[in-house]
Amino acid sequence: MSKDAAIFARGKVQGEVRFPPCEVQDEKLAAEHRRFSIYPMGQISEYRRHIPYNSEKKSFLAKTGRGAFEVFQYTFKVPGEDRVYTVMWDYNVGLVRITPFFKCCQYAKTMPAKMLNSNPGLREICHSITGGALAAQGYWMPFEAAKAVAATFCYHIRYALTPLFGLDFVFKCVKPGEDRFGHMVIDRQIIRRCTDEANGYRSASRESSRVGSPTTPVSTSNMSKWAPRPLRPRLTGLFDSESGYYSDTDRSDKYLASPQSISPKSAFSWTAMNTPRSVNQEPEPRLHRAILDSTNSGRGCEAPPNSPDSSQSGRDEQLDQRAGELEDEDYDEAVSPRSVKVGLLPEKRRRAAMSTKDTRAAYLLMQLHFADATLKDGTKKRRASS
Repeated sequence: MSKDAAIFARGKVQGEVRFPPCEVQDEKLAAEHRRFSIYPMGQISEYRRHIPYNSEKKSFLAKTGRGAFEVFQYTFKVPGEDRVYTVMWDYNVGLVRITPFFKCCQYAKTMPAKMLNSNPGLREICHSITGGALAAQGYWMPFEAAKAVAATFCYHIRYALTPLFGLDFVFKCVKPGEDRFGHMVIDRQIIRRCTDEANGYRSASRESSRVGSPTTPVSTSNMSKWAPRPLRPRLTGLFDSESGYYSDTDRSDKYLASPQSISPKSAFSWTAMNTPRSVNQEPEPRLHRAILDSTNSGRGCEAPPNSPDSSQSGRDEQLDQRAGELEDEDYDEAVSPRSVKVGLLPEKRRRAAMSTKDTRAAYLLMQLHFADATLKDGTKKRRASS
């Protein structure tokens, strides 16, 4: 058995049968069918075949919206020859494989292409299948156009094609010797009707594939909720409260996914993960930041005159108490790595804190503390040297 031989297996049809076989016979037609050895005459509709479209070319899928052929088929022999020819057509959309007709009538392989060139607009609705199953390779043409073209050169096999084209095909065939025989030119109205029919079948195939697909929504009325939305920075900390490390995909992620780019108003800078401490140093206490910022900004704090003298332990207690107050007020909110906010520190609040009397007093106490420590170090060195 050849690779492109017909395969007959009983099965249920797939989809709507718009183009059934014509198996009506009278005595004369039955005799002609026996002469052409038509098989399986009278049971063609019981044998259907599914042929996937596996060609690398995707033109068939683009033109028809279909990925396979659902066909009826039968075979015949020319009297006096041993070669078997297979007639095949898609019963859903009416595409007919016309290549065997040209072979049977001894035409060259280039004749189908010449025929298409002689009929403007016909090539756009025909399909040249060059890959996939061998049984489906060749030219496929809409039903009415295939019937009209075959009538111009298939007079000798007209009875063998009645199960496909119907009983009237016998009377439509052009006889040899007539002017139209072998010209293979058909009426342009037929091409227009076939074009409209092909467009209708393509739309119906695509619509049915969308309805039948579980991943494709049937209606697009609710698609507005998928409209692009701008990204908005979350107001939670940049550091993961559970792991202690920064993460842009932590468990409290509240960004709105969107393919739209971030607008300048909502843009913010990203912080690298696991940044070395040499770059992002430990945050300083509020007291130290106030002293340094006030010095850099030209607002040097003046020590009040006649400051009361106190013991070393008293100064330490005051320093610790004031530092604790400042830390309770602003440290966690401004510079703590556990609750850093997106954005900058409030400048007005910081500068207001630096200009208070308490800050100047704390600065003075800090200077006294450092002076005492320096004096003690100097005394120890002199004693050691002596």
